[in-house]
Amino acid sequence: MPWATSNQGDYFLWSTGEAGPDEWTVTVTSRNGGWWHYTGGAVQFLADLISGSLELWSLPSVRPSVEAFGVN
Repeated sequence: MPWATSNQGDYFLWSTGEAGPDEWTVTVTSRNGGWWHYTGGAVQFLADLISGSLELWSLPSVRPSVEAFGVN
């Protein structure tokens, strides 16, 4: 079940099963055809992705930045 996409065409999915949502696995499919399962939850996946502690395999690197809008 998809829960997010990247602007580069990657998909972030839940691999569902008979167990409830607390037991679902995050699955990542890259635009390059690579895919893998992440054992943590979605929030931990995003935190690891942004912090740089996640091995990216086929995903592009993330370079987070903080920008102020409307400030002169």
